[in-house]
Amino acid sequence: MTHIVKTARAEMPGSCWGRYGRVAVLEVEPDVADVAMISARARGVRRIVRLWDRRHVGGPRSAFTVALREATALRAELNRGGTS
Repeated sequence: MTHIVKTARAEMPGSCWGRYGRVAVLEVEPDVADVAMISARARGVRRIVRLWDRRHVGGPRSAFTVALREATALRAELNRGGTS
């Protein structure tokens, strides 16, 4: 099985300032390189393995960047054959 990392913008209430994002590790069909959205209903997606939702996008120590690093490490482990 193949796993990919997908990022997207997160919708926040108007009272929140700044940019927020979502990071997900998705299990996809064998020949799928990218999907349109972070959703289990998206074409080619089998399941969402892990989702980091509403993470602040900032510098190298921001929650979004930390989540992206964790997602990339999880994807590498899963594609090597590790368990989730």
